[in-house]
Amino acid sequence: MKPALRLITLAIIPLLVLAGVPALGSALATRTIHVAKNGNDANAGTQSAPYLTINKAAQVAEPGDTVVVHSGLYRETVKPARGGTSESTRITYTNAGDGEVTIKGSEEINTWVRSSGNVWSVTLPGTFFGDYNPYATGQPQGGEGGFFPGYTAGDVYLSEQAYYEKSSLTDVQAGPNTWFSQVSGSSTTIWANFNGADPNAKLAEINVRRQIFAPDAWGLGYITVRGFTMNQAAGTYSDFPSSPSRRQAGAVSVNGGLRWIIENNIILNARTIAVDIGLGCDEWAGNRPGTTRTNFHDTAKYGSHIVRDNYIGKAGQSGIAGVFSWNSEIMYNRIEDTNYRNEFSGAETAPIKVHYMNEGLIKGNYLKNSKGTNSAGIWTDWGNQNVRVTGNIVLNTPWGYYAEAVFGPILVDNNVFIGDGDIRTLDATGIVYANNLFIDDGQIHTDGTGRDAYYFQPGTMNETTALTAPEKFFWYNNLVQGSTLPDSTTDHTQVKEGDFTNVVSNVRTTATGTTMSLTFDLGATGISGLTPVTQARVGVMPKANQSIAADVTTDFFGGAINTSHMMAGPFAAAKNGTNTFNLWPPAGQTVPVPPAPPADVPVNLSLNSSAKAVASYQDGTYLASNAIDGNSATRWSSDHSNDPNAWIYVDLGARYNVSSVSLSWEAAFASAYKLQVSDNAASWTDVTSVTAGKGAVESLSVGRAARYVRMQGVTPATQWGYSLYEFEVYGTPISAGTA
Repeated sequence: MKPALRLITLAIIPLLVLAGVPALGSALATRTIHVAKNGNDANAGTQSAPYLTINKAAQVAEPGDTVVVHSGLYRETVKPARGGTSESTRITYTNAGDGEVTIKGSEEINTWVRSSGNVWSVTLPGTFFGDYNPYATGQPQGGEGGFFPGYTAGDVYLSEQAYYEKSSLTDVQAGPNTWFSQVSGSSTTIWANFNGADPNAKLAEINVRRQIFAPDAWGLGYITVRGFTMNQAAGTYSDFPSSPSRRQAGAVSVNGGLRWIIENNIILNARTIAVDIGLGCDEWAGNRPGTTRTNFHDTAKYGSHIVRDNYIGKAGQSGIAGVFSWNSEIMYNRIEDTNYRNEFSGAETAPIKVHYMNEGLIKGNYLKNSKGTNSAGIWTDWGNQNVRVTGNIVLNTPWGYYAEAVFGPILVDNNVFIGDGDIRTLDATGIVYANNLFIDDGQIHTDGTGRDAYYFQPGTMNETTALTAPEKFFWYNNLVQGSTLPDSTTDHTQVKEGDFTNVVSNVRTTATGTTMSLTFDLGATGISGLTPVTQARVGVMPKANQSIAADVTTDFFGGAINTSHMMAGPFAAAKNGTNTFNLWPPAGQTVPVPPAPPADVPVNLSLNSSAKAVASYQDGTYLASNAIDGNSATRWSSDHSNDPNAWIYVDLGARYNVSSVSLSWEAAFASAYKLQVSDNAASWTDVTSVTAGKGAVESLSVGRAARYVRMQGVTPATQWGYSLYEFEVYGTPISAGTA
């Protein structure tokens, strides 16, 4: 062989050998792993031989793999053992597309024994719970060491509906849809008032698992969770998430991870947090002494998550929470009924509550109905530099938007806030409100005398501490109805340009299970030709040394703003006269539909469009209709002359099988009253007489067919008469032939 030919041959042989070896991380190295209810964890995880549990697949999945879960109910916690290593090697967990995949943190209980009347009980050994017993676990409150009195991490459900925890068996005997537990030695006994139902003949469950999709391993990256229904996690309240005992631990948790995508899921009945996207607590983030897992300065190792297109309902604390949730995006989620049982009034209750989500985006979310004296629709707390809050709908929350202990810049633009208790900032500065619509939002105010808080070198988490005072706020091109923008005061400067009040009227919202629209009349004369809000116009914020995240060049819908003829408010197409805009769902987004309750489950009939409320007295503010509007920030009040015979009733519009009533009292409650029903609003029948009313939330059994339900006062507990936040009447339609 000639030397030249020999060299060519020797060069070709290694190439031929290498050509037969798959490259590391190539498509040939990835797998699709199947999980199905007819599977077995001893199988190979293939389509023809699937695993039985999702967690088995989570233990074997490698970077680049996809775990496909087929329809069915899975009672387990999924704990991924590893994550992906890049966008191209994500580990994806997804619905197979052949039906609903439900993962529950509960177990079914069908061994209830009748205790007395409507109250049943079950006693379970310690082995039933393993290493976590929710009924022996308190709910942390305040600083280290405190707990919410009377509440555990447990929950009881009948036909998918969560009951109300009470602090004594006596309270359970007196109230329907309630429960109480007692741990004695190695056993746990639970009593529940099922309001006439036989729990062994229906689906009765108790929660037992703290989380549903959450790795034990810290800091896993590049995981996608898509298309699941996750229900009934037994979490604990994370009040001031400083230490591991108060860490954020959601039903779905990234556990300090990097670049997760959580999308198109339905997450229901999380005892506290539905989704957490942070480093868990200050200690784990290296923000206070203790065990540091990931130092918050090292942004290459955590954050940058995307949480989008999810439906989150009835979370006890937060729909989405994140302490140190750097550069994350929370978009197009529908979050409803946060803290709906009004149990937790700590400092972390909100549909969206984030700390240190610097460089983050909160966009296009639909947030509705949150309760708690210390709660907000969107709450940006500590840090949160260069964050944008845009295109969100916030209805019926105590505070629509709340900025606390931040230097900004935070751009709050093109949002719709309706019926929220307040719009608030506390010890904050550098907040820019642009082109928002504020309707009946109580007070819009800025308060606080300053607080030592962090500001950061732009684009980093490298911090310096300073006092958030004096404070400066910017209000550009907003429409405001039912409240006024704050005036400048000592150390509180308000820059107000292009804002308009009293030009919006006759506001109506129309909502279905899938849509939400807004109708209002607008006096548009003089509210156009405004100056757009840009980074140059706002300027650089002191200390933070940067301007807002972007110029405001689009409206609520993402359509371009006519910068030469710009209108106040979030709708570029708004016109003089009547306007109707379909706000939800967002164009181009597919958000899961909230599940309908089972046909035999009582619903709140007071919220039906045909229902109305009538009272013996009402003034121009505390209307009877406020008691059936689903808004815990509004209320009905009787005459303050202290008429003991004052009353309020709900007209359901037709006869229903009324199962129970829930009364949410303001401080002016009734120590004695009667609950009555009628078919004509003239002749009333007593259902029950309460002689030792306690206020707060009182649940009463009815068990009768009626059209009208009345609270007839007997004795007020205070000099202020009677006042109700909500008068909820629960029932079901009367079947044909039984009316």
